[in-house]
Amino acid sequence: MSRHRLLIGLVAGMFAIAGAGSARQAAPATGRIAIDLSKPGAAIPPTLYGIFYEEINHAGDGGLYAELVRNRGFEDANLPPTCVRDGNFIVPPRTPHFDTGKPNDWRLRWDVDNPYPSWRLVTTGGAQASIDLSTDVPLNDATPHSLAVNVSSTGTGRAAVVNEGYWGIGVVAGAEYRLSFFVRTDGSYRAPVVAALESTDGQVLARQSLIMTPAPPATARGWQRMNAVLRATVTDPKAQLVLAFPGAGRVWLDMVSLFPARTFKGRENGLRPDLAQLVADMKPGFIRGPGGCFAEGITIESRPQWKRSLGPIETRSGTYSPWGYWSTDGFGYHEFLQFAEDIGADALWVANVGVSCSFRSGTFLADEEVPALIEDTLDAIEYAIGPATSTWGAVRAKRGHPAAFPLKYIEIGNEQQGARYGERVARFERTIKARYPRIKTVLSSWIAGLDRRAIDAAGKVDVVDEHAYKPLNWAIENFDSFASYKREGWDLYIGEFATNAGVGRGNWAAAMNDAAYMMSVEKNTDLVKMASYAPLLENVNHRDWEVNMIHFDSSRLFARATYYVQKLFAEHLPSRSAATSVTYTPASARPITGPVGVGTWNTAAEFKDVRVERNGKTVYQSDFGVGARGWTPITGRGQGGRGTWSVEEGAYRQSANAVAFSFLADSNGQDVTISLKARKLSGAEGFLVFGGQVDERRVQWNVAGWNNTQSAIQAGDAIVGRAVRGGIETGRWYDLRLDVRGRTVRGYLDGQLLNEATYPRIDTVLAIAGRDARRGDVIVKALNTSDVPAAMTFELGGVTTVSATGTLTVLASASLLDENSFEAPAKIVPVTTSIGGLGRSFTRTLPPYSLSIIRVPVR
Repeated sequence: MSRHRLLIGLVAGMFAIAGAGSARQAAPATGRIAIDLSKPGAAIPPTLYGIFYEEINHAGDGGLYAELVRNRGFEDANLPPTCVRDGNFIVPPRTPHFDTGKPNDWRLRWDVDNPYPSWRLVTTGGAQASIDLSTDVPLNDATPHSLAVNVSSTGTGRAAVVNEGYWGIGVVAGAEYRLSFFVRTDGSYRAPVVAALESTDGQVLARQSLIMTPAPPATARGWQRMNAVLRATVTDPKAQLVLAFPGAGRVWLDMVSLFPARTFKGRENGLRPDLAQLVADMKPGFIRGPGGCFAEGITIESRPQWKRSLGPIETRSGTYSPWGYWSTDGFGYHEFLQFAEDIGADALWVANVGVSCSFRSGTFLADEEVPALIEDTLDAIEYAIGPATSTWGAVRAKRGHPAAFPLKYIEIGNEQQGARYGERVARFERTIKARYPRIKTVLSSWIAGLDRRAIDAAGKVDVVDEHAYKPLNWAIENFDSFASYKREGWDLYIGEFATNAGVGRGNWAAAMNDAAYMMSVEKNTDLVKMASYAPLLENVNHRDWEVNMIHFDSSRLFARATYYVQKLFAEHLPSRSAATSVTYTPASARPITGPVGVGTWNTAAEFKDVRVERNGKTVYQSDFGVGARGWTPITGRGQGGRGTWSVEEGAYRQSANAVAFSFLADSNGQDVTISLKARKLSGAEGFLVFGGQVDERRVQWNVAGWNNTQSAIQAGDAIVGRAVRGGIETGRWYDLRLDVRGRTVRGYLDGQLLNEATYPRIDTVLAIAGRDARRGDVIVKALNTSDVPAAMTFELGGVTTVSATGTLTVLASASLLDENSFEAPAKIVPVTTSIGGLGRSFTRTLPPYSLSIIRVPVR
């Protein structure tokens, strides 16, 4: 993740667009969309749009996977394999990195001090008890720890262990919940175990008493499995599971599991039905899993291993997610394949190539260990599609699925790079194709763009996977970017894409940009055969990544606007594209306006002699000798929030190594010159000078940013124009000048022009079209990115008959900053209506900030 994405949405308040998104009172823009059906383009695969699942943001455990107990096996305090603890961090082995040959200095925050996370002991009425983590007589090798409960006396109360679930256990009145756990005793405990669902204030929502079977034990090693069905009488999103011990003695607990009786498709060990259905409603053509970074692991030893995710849940040892928590492996390989089948999607499995995450440790298996890894991948393919008489096909059949699963793709690694990686891909590809020629192999091409070294070294592959995380308005400014890609005999898959910089938690601006990107995809399906947004899911209590498609907690969920973009594109997918051209006459361009200011990024600095001039006249001159009158620090998210601003020795000082902005009230950056002196006091970078805003983005000159390596003009977090290499010195005063003229900005350092950029216009209409052979419709997707309506004439060529009526689906919002939320989940949702007046030529006015999809029956 880019560090600059951490400031998404920082400038709120003063710098947020005043009245953002309210359409200008101006005549609508005009234009023409010409569609020539006599010039068909590339066929569009019905499986073009899919989904990418990864264990990030507690997407699975605490989300899609329906397990309600957290740390069910008492293993969540374990350090990941081969890692050691250093204070509040875990450190992987300092062995050579796969890419560089040098040890990486990466480490991960570790705040787990409770030996049994998510569990606690509660005693009332004078009861005396203790709990400990135990390794005596383990249930099995996969779950070596258990929870030892020693009840000395109960008094007039009780001793109980309580699990809070994943930020609360959501229960619904009338619903049933299936509890199971393993218990053993040394013979000293002879009372029942009382299982209950309770509110945080002690209200009993469901209860059942369970009696342990006398000796001989029901299972090996003295463990007994206990089962109960708890029927809730009250709805509570923050319920807790309570196991109470009304007698004295010593017992051990392990693998405490609680599932709703109703899961998606009624599957055992299944999925949360509302979340799974929301995903299914997208009608994805494929599903990629088990992740990106998750598939690699923070070390090669901690990578997920599919064979460990099969079988009873108590035999699954779990996998440590690179995103900082333990996954149960409950949503394992079999469940992944079953989910793909249940939602009618092809399956794409990411196989580890013997290398851990390049952004973490980059540790790897030696070349001589790769053949065994390839054989393991072949076993995974056999489990999915091999006959029921094969070794691993028989294991699948024993699990109740004799027929093959819809596995169609194997991706070899994730976001690795270079010739060495490409050579490993070649070894996998040759062996896989020899045994399974119909399986398509996928090379993962680093984090952005195409890695020529890897592709050339791999030789023949079916698909190349490019990941494309873009800042605000990149997709609009670079529309139809795939047209410039060389066609090389392999298909392109955009395995991870999102507009995720400068868009809050995922606002309407992000969704419109995602729509523009998907239009570019759909326009180039001679090359791009698959695309999937990332990340898919976010438990709002644990955010690892800023911009995610579906948000949820223990009882609620909502979909961001981009969810509806993805859903609409899949629902309205042509069979073949058609030649489409757009001419557009926009309203007058908006100049740069809005408040000017200064700031820092992970740096302490001070500023003085600030002067703002317009038309040769000074409109502001600082006098920090008497204070910082008119200057307002802006509170926001990110590293440091608003910083520490004060006036010291005649300068305006920001003394924390922080991300911090301050703006001059009532100022306006239109056609001004901003001059000032700036000095770095400490920290990683240089200075920020703000020249207002354009198209709802900050006009920002970033001097010596990117760890003091380069300077650039930016639109929000996106570079505009060319970055110039070079840094600055700590303790030295620099003269800065920012000239703003119209939409052009020039930055001067010590009198020398350093950066220059003109902000491109983003108020436009983009359109694509195609023929739906299944229904006989022309499908037109049109995006109006402007804040004024666009009166567009649609012309249909190459058809003989056009129906006078059709359908119009519009997804729009008045402000680019609008977002769906728990409180307003339907703030931005599509609206479909019947429309008339259609023909070979017709006119429709596209609303401001809108995606419109028009279906016209034709012959």
